[in-house]
Amino acid sequence: MIRSAARRIMGMVTAILLLSALSGCSRQEPEEKVVIRILYSNNFKRVEELVESVYDDIDLQIEISPYSSEQLRRLDRGVGPELVISPQPDSNLVKKYLLDISDTKASAAYDGTIMNALKLEGKTYLLPLPGVYSGYIVNETLFERAGLAMPANNTELVSALAELKEKGLGLGEDNIIFSIMSDYNTSVGMFYVGYMVPDFLGTVEGMKWLADFTDKKAAFTGVWEKSFALSDALVEAGVMDPEAISLQRNSILCHQRLVKGTLAAAFGDSALYYECVADNRKAAEEGTAEAYTYRMYPLLSDEGNEPWFLFSPSALLGVNNAISEEKQNACRRILELLSTPEGQEALQAIDRFYCEGTDESSYDFSVIGTVSRDLLLENFNVRFMETELGNFIADCVAEASGAPIAVVNGGGIRASFYQGVVYGGDIAVVCPFDNQVVVLEMDGQTLWDMLENGLSTCTEEFPGGRFLQVSGLNYIFDSSKPAGNRLVSVTLPDGKALDRNASYQVAVTDYMAGARSYAEGNGDGYTMLNLYDDSVPKGSVTLIKETGLLYRDALALYFERHRDTAVDVQLEGRITDLAQEK
Repeated sequence: MIRSAARRIMGMVTAILLLSALSGCSRQEPEEKVVIRILYSNNFKRVEELVESVYDDIDLQIEISPYSSEQLRRLDRGVGPELVISPQPDSNLVKKYLLDISDTKASAAYDGTIMNALKLEGKTYLLPLPGVYSGYIVNETLFERAGLAMPANNTELVSALAELKEKGLGLGEDNIIFSIMSDYNTSVGMFYVGYMVPDFLGTVEGMKWLADFTDKKAAFTGVWEKSFALSDALVEAGVMDPEAISLQRNSILCHQRLVKGTLAAAFGDSALYYECVADNRKAAEEGTAEAYTYRMYPLLSDEGNEPWFLFSPSALLGVNNAISEEKQNACRRILELLSTPEGQEALQAIDRFYCEGTDESSYDFSVIGTVSRDLLLENFNVRFMETELGNFIADCVAEASGAPIAVVNGGGIRASFYQGVVYGGDIAVVCPFDNQVVVLEMDGQTLWDMLENGLSTCTEEFPGGRFLQVSGLNYIFDSSKPAGNRLVSVTLPDGKALDRNASYQVAVTDYMAGARSYAEGNGDGYTMLNLYDDSVPKGSVTLIKETGLLYRDALALYFERHRDTAVDVQLEGRITDLAQEK
């Protein structure tokens, strides 16, 4: 569970996190601008505006994607972005994909200690984005209300959290009061690294181990097993949910819950701390939350050593070495601009940087099939519109389950299939979650309500994952209408309208049917399908079968059955948004 996830990522994050912890001319308007792309997980508007205001020959384009594994896959296919962002660079990947920028003015603008730690074989390939401190964000008000002193060691931390839970302070619907900012693996790895700092990595013995590890003379085995002690204690005390940390259910929304007071503490960074302070102040003024005070609290020792905060660049920025010389020069100028005070200010304006680590060794390189064209996940498209990718996965689920109708929640689709061969490892990247496909029987009204719920977040800046890609039916909606009143019509493949009183068999996931409960946003609001959650009224559904299959299993079965046929799916008008046709 949480241990297996942590072991996979610890090796990737430790070296770079700890090495970093120790330590405008006018011109004529060009006929055509040089397009430079960045694949990023959040808003980059200030940087885009700064670059284009200074360099009128550069068009900086930001594609928002929360899945950093997508960047690696694009680089591997030769279609990666010109500027590459990574929080956890692997040395082999750096040399394979990135340009040596040692001779740029930008590389000389940063602190020598940091840059020396980032160099590879004496060369500079990456520049750091502004850094953050990592530690605990604690709701100080709740500790004071419970009459608890701030803990001096990890044992006291666990005991204090357990007492807060017993008093019902800082408690969410899921009965959890502590979590790790774990949208991506980086923060989870930082948590385990951080636990080891006061009593090991911050000592002479630990520094020697780190030097030996860097020189490939030391290993994790026999040393790092103790790093699980705190997480084990938190889980045993019932104050932290390991399934949420390992992404087997919805991630704990640390920011929102800290602001509302339904989480007493979380491991996170200074960006999260400042957001909580600002957003709680705003919520208190609006009357939507109680006013709280927060404290950024350090990593604690169990052996009487000094507590620590970790500091690291929030991410690292490099240049794709496969691009043209013209684009390389444009990227160099952008890096030089970002190294100035104005550039650093623009970078600081980014909300937060979360990026999921990738591990090339986990890919299964066996060829299982081919696709005739790119089936793309881009700009959250599977969360608000029909896509070739969504059609394909929904058809696979329908075929594997034997259900005449199948729906696939967009949040379960995390990457693209690219034209050409498909490797076994690709399907686990495209559909990484362990949610079982189940076939339910329901009446037409329940099916209608299910589709309506899928439309409720499709107009948000970052659309929710509940939007449904479909097989075996078509539906029309109007996104300009209020949530709850967007669905216009539903028809079957033969053109007949959905009969609200008839019965239909539909393949969904057990996640949608309440297997992970509906607390704290789990189940994406599909309570009309509730089969498993006893704390919520059951839906008007009947279980036909539990297939035991995941989305990726359905994909694997499809490729096995159609090994000699290239996937060739198209848009078919399964989903239509009237607001986009006006």
